[in-house]
Amino acid sequence: MIAKGIVATFAPALLLVAAPYASADPPQPTAPPEPVGALAPPAEGVDQPGFNLLPTHHFQWAGTDEKNVQVAVNFGLLQLALDGFNVAGEVRYRRWWFEYSHGIELTLNQWPDLTMTGTERQQNLHIHMPYTTGFGVGFTLLDELWLGVEFKTHRYEVNAPGGPVSSYQTYSIGPVLGYKLFIWKGIFANAYLRYWPNIATSLPDNKIALAGTDGTVTHSAHDFEVFGNVSVGYAFDL
Repeated sequence: MIAKGIVATFAPALLLVAAPYASADPPQPTAPPEPVGALAPPAEGVDQPGFNLLPTHHFQWAGTDEKNVQVAVNFGLLQLALDGFNVAGEVRYRRWWFEYSHGIELTLNQWPDLTMTGTERQQNLHIHMPYTTGFGVGFTLLDELWLGVEFKTHRYEVNAPGGPVSSYQTYSIGPVLGYKLFIWKGIFANAYLRYWPNIATSLPDNKIALAGTDGTVTHSAHDFEVFGNVSVGYAFDL
């Protein structure tokens, strides 16, 4: 009688304790241990070889602050379209940047609607630039957007149809607004909007008479004024 009482007392408790174990999932098989000396697969990261189709740069409102001196070189695409070449060297530190660029053998007639004035096109002039060179300084406003001022000099060789070539020099000072977009590691693209007004020329009254087979025309010193450009380049920290 006493044994039956003990069983009746402890049986419910035993069922409550055993119930979770009875309903638990069966033990899962474990993977065999890695052999000693086995190499783990490389982790994904920015240092893995490859090319990102989308830029990895993340926009920020604060201006980019280069704690180390950054050096870059870039090449203009517009100059290539003009059968010429342009190379620029750039140094950035904190939010300041300094640039020197030099272009050679540019022929404005390659893109007359973009690079020549309406009067120059009507006069059917041929305008060649043996070189254009100068430097600039600027400051980062926000993210990779920067504003600066550039000092340039340009050499022109101009002639009317069938006439002799005349040469002259112009000098420009103007603002530039640019944005640097890093595409992959140090590779970047620069987009520029420039205003290069002439502040002086080597021509009397900034004009020259050009003789040609169709008569003499008056040419005003070429003025770049507002134009855009895109360059590609590579940057690295010293």
